[in-house]
Amino acid sequence: MKFVKKHISLIFPLVAILLGLEFFIVFDRTTNTYEKSLSSDYSIVVVAKEEMSIDDFRSLDAHILGVKELKKPKALDNVYVDKNEDLNSAIPNFYEIKLDKLLGIKVIDKLKKNLSESKSIKRIETFHSTYKSQYELFTFIKFSFGTFIFFMSIIGFFLIVKQMEVWNFMHAQRMKVMEIFGASLFLRSKVLVNMALVDAIISAILTSSMFVSLQKMWISDTQMEILKEHVSDVFIFSDFFILLFSSISIVLIAVFLVVINVKEE
Repeated sequence: MKFVKKHISLIFPLVAILLGLEFFIVFDRTTNTYEKSLSSDYSIVVVAKEEMSIDDFRSLDAHILGVKELKKPKALDNVYVDKNEDLNSAIPNFYEIKLDKLLGIKVIDKLKKNLSESKSIKRIETFHSTYKSQYELFTFIKFSFGTFIFFMSIIGFFLIVKQMEVWNFMHAQRMKVMEIFGASLFLRSKVLVNMALVDAIISAILTSSMFVSLQKMWISDTQMEILKEHVSDVFIFSDFFILLFSSISIVLIAVFLVVINVKEE
């Protein structure tokens, strides 16, 4: 119980930061899948006077991944053969263009401009309004979530620094005696480093356990399809090492700031 009282003030804000970090990692991993889905569903329709190949389109813009030629109206099959040839040559060619990734609005406009520079292309339909609404909503959600996590992490970090200052005050007398006997700054602050590292490891384990429980117990049984489809993305083994490295880095930076501040005073 004494250990809990002593370390909870550091573990709590550190777990809060790690939870925010892991949520951001999961969100980014999930939205990347969704981004690919949006990109694969989106296409640009091009009307060309002449037949064009994939290389012709790619020479106009590097973001073009694939090109599919759309069939001409089936009504031409009912026309006599001699007239059919004339009609086929008179009707322009229609192409459906797929992009390599989800592009920004300005990049889409630039792509349209690049395509329009070709004399073979008569018209380009990018479905601008629909694409813009989806892209801006998607971008706003990512920005809002990232901003919230950032400010929450800043607040958590200041709480960690304050706890380090408390620990430093508790061991100030012992550290002063060590300084008198010529102990180095690292040796004097070793007790703070050791305590911080223990809490960092505990925080990483607690955060990982929370997400594993979330993945195994709640998301696996939920009826929400979007969560069930990405249940494997909620937590992967490598996330633990990311959390562990992040937590150790945070506490070491906090210890360094506190110790340097005390030394200057």
